[in-house]
Amino acid sequence: MENSANMDALADVLKAVRLSANTYFCTDFNAPWGMEIEESKQGVFHVVVEGACWLKLAKADEPIQLDTGDIVAFPTGGAHWISDTPNSPKLPGSNVVENILNGNNPFQLKEEEAHSSNTLLCGSFRYDSSMDHPFVKDLPCFIHISASESPENNWLKSLVTVLAAESRQSSPGSTVMVDRLTEVLFIQLMRAYIKSAPNNMGYIAALADHQIGSALNLIHSESKAYWSVERLSEAVALSRTAFTLKFSKMVGMPPKTYLINWRMQRAKAQLETSNMPMINVAENAGYSSEAAFSKAFKLFFEQPPGQVRRNA
Repeated sequence: MENSANMDALADVLKAVRLSANTYFCTDFNAPWGMEIEESKQGVFHVVVEGACWLKLAKADEPIQLDTGDIVAFPTGGAHWISDTPNSPKLPGSNVVENILNGNNPFQLKEEEAHSSNTLLCGSFRYDSSMDHPFVKDLPCFIHISASESPENNWLKSLVTVLAAESRQSSPGSTVMVDRLTEVLFIQLMRAYIKSAPNNMGYIAALADHQIGSALNLIHSESKAYWSVERLSEAVALSRTAFTLKFSKMVGMPPKTYLINWRMQRAKAQLETSNMPMINVAENAGYSSEAAFSKAFKLFFEQPPGQVRRNA
């Protein structure tokens, strides 16, 4: 039996969907300021490093106030605006980012002209949204981590402090460090969201469930095709029927389907990133012959494994 004690299904999935992230800027805005962010295919986040401001979701009736330390994220790239007051004029967010990266902050006044200000840290999250995985489908539209309501999240505050400091300087390696810290920020935001998920269904909630989360960790821990529905149900102390029903309800597909899908995704990654012999890739995915594996792989990805390897 595989040793799964240290496996983290969330980390494994994030690696599979090719999570990448970067911070656009950490800078000061002098009032009045505002940004209108359009709907996007990539996630967006804002951290209020200093001061207070307002944010409104595109489909919300009323704006919400954000205070120092608050973090908001739109993992699916939802439209919204953010500004110092609800009535402040707002510039297109893409224009603001472009100007700041070019050294021309549109909301920064001369020192003698400046009055109330905010410090904002903004950036984006990207992942392969075309991947057919329930994690991508069940990403929340909006996450709000309130500093006043989450005093226990000291690790998140420390991460933001380091990220803000690194974003403001151009030391050797800062760009790489900022990108990696931003990826960690996304993971920590997802962990915080999982703990406070408003419902008990969906893949995000499944990760936190004692039985289904354990089963997902076991599936993601195998390097060869070891687990079956029977073995998984025994491992989490449920009957096969009860396990299949609960897994299907939370994850959105039967455990056998999830197993097959995940093994295919892992096989594709092995073909793209290693020189592992085809027969070994096939056996790791649960097939005893290259022919059977090739047929199933082509049916799943609409291209043969050899072509995937050549393209990579």
